[in-house]
Amino acid sequence: MTDFSKFKKQELTKPRDKAWENFAKFEKVGDKVTGILRDVFYRPAEGQFKEQRGFTLEQEDGVLVNVALKREPYFAIRSTNDVRLGDLLTVELSELRAPKEKGFSPTKIYSFTAGTLAENVTNPTVKELEEKDMKEQGIADGATPEEVPFE
Repeated sequence: MTDFSKFKKQELTKPRDKAWENFAKFEKVGDKVTGILRDVFYRPAEGQFKEQRGFTLEQEDGVLVNVALKREPYFAIRSTNDVRLGDLLTVELSELRAPKEKGFSPTKIYSFTAGTLAENVTNPTVKELEEKDMKEQGIADGATPEEVPFE
């Protein structure tokens, strides 16, 4: 008979999957989500939705929540590139800009703040984790539109 007690258990379900039914909604200026960064993922464009960078945050009460933000324009999310797994991240809807075309929704502008711990210095960054997820999904090199050289 095999002794299963010698095996070290490893969680295979990713935090993003545990929070898949719990995406943050940002509707009015000041809406925000704060938590410890537990996962980062890439969502390809689908239907009317453009490609997105996703974060899974563990809130103070232990509840996991996913935050998905458009990757374009890239400069709008670039400030999160160096946040590391285990760092504290706050995503806040800081402004609603009138749409350029009548009939469209306002443009949401987000601000980010992070809290870091010295113990997280060797953890992967948001950019590294997103690129890894992109490669796992078959996205060639994880390059952002701004990083692709002119041909």
